[in-house]
Amino acid sequence: MSKKARGNPSAPVSTRPLSVSENVDEESEHGGIVTYLRKRFWLVALIAFISVGAVGAALKSLEDSAIKQKPTNAKEAGVLSRLNPFVAVMPTPTPLPLSKEYIYAGSRLLAVEDANANAAPPADFAVWRPSNGTWYVLGGPGSQQTFFQWGNGTGSPPDKPVPGDYDGDGKTDFAVFRFSTGEWWENLSANGGTSVPVFGSSTVTPAQADYDGDGKTDAAYVKPDDPSAGNTSFYIRRSSDSSFYSVPFGLNSDLSAPADYDGDGKSDVGVYRNSNHTFYSKNSSDGVVQIVSMGSISGSQVVSADYDGDGKADYAIWDSVTGNWYIRQSTTGSVVTTHFGQTGDVTVQNDYDADGKCDIAVWRPSTGVWWILQSHDGSLRTQQWGLNGDIPVPAYFRR
Repeated sequence: MSKKARGNPSAPVSTRPLSVSENVDEESEHGGIVTYLRKRFWLVALIAFISVGAVGAALKSLEDSAIKQKPTNAKEAGVLSRLNPFVAVMPTPTPLPLSKEYIYAGSRLLAVEDANANAAPPADFAVWRPSNGTWYVLGGPGSQQTFFQWGNGTGSPPDKPVPGDYDGDGKTDFAVFRFSTGEWWENLSANGGTSVPVFGSSTVTPAQADYDGDGKTDAAYVKPDDPSAGNTSFYIRRSSDSSFYSVPFGLNSDLSAPADYDGDGKSDVGVYRNSNHTFYSKNSSDGVVQIVSMGSISGSQVVSADYDGDGKADYAIWDSVTGNWYIRQSTTGSVVTTHFGQTGDVTVQNDYDADGKCDIAVWRPSTGVWWILQSHDGSLRTQQWGLNGDIPVPAYFRR
């Protein structure tokens, strides 16, 4: 029998093993290729090296082209990404707006522009109990309640709570002013230390705020210069260098109203004159005296603060007889009237919802309930904290 004929599928197939001579012929056919490659090894290696180098150069050229070429739109960016999966097309960074850091000095809300600041936490519910000189602080959900004895409320005369951020750590410190000695007893939250500057007397009215813009509350008071003339002055102890200065401003019958009306991060000296329903303040930025009439509106308490969130305090008063709040918005210059509270309530305006705007709020001594009109959505919030006879001192205290 013969082997299967090429090109003839009908030819018979031999079942006989190949002969020795036939095996040699088959191996010779493949062995020649191997021998050829062995003899030319270095030539083959050189060709392979050049080939790999050419492929690498092509990929590098493609990568460089993709990196250097800046996409002009989202579609082009997607095309570049598909061309070269090793190159990530980074999005253009979006600049972030400046934040506002809110510094609480008692019931006063001061705004300071700071590129690296975060919005301050909501104010705590807090009262100072004269009967035992203890501060009772209730924070938000999940926060620890704080009870701290600091001050003497049974002395003659009793101490007055003057909370403020005296050490500049962003938290309000427990502090009282002692009329009998003119001392400011400050318990600093940054290190637990105590500062007791002597600045004042038994005839002054404390008016602490950040007048020099260093982020720390300055000890300050208002005192009549000449009782017969009826003039008063603001006396301020700078926290930045412990020096002090005075600013003649206002009459004995005026209500003190310091706040940051010009939005420069420093509190301005200011007063409200009920006889002509007018605010007077002196800009710390340029020394210009602002005269703002509230029309025929009378009020018993000054409640100036930043209610519209523009970084400037709004001139505002509260009428304890009618329960009306009159707020002159710095953004529009118009006076907004809001009825909130009743006779006997104590105003406790502050930012309780942490939206960067001061909330209208009162504390009712008869029940110890806080009534808050939240600025972020206009909803009503209530919280029982404190007893009749306590003094409300809302602020963001230490934890």
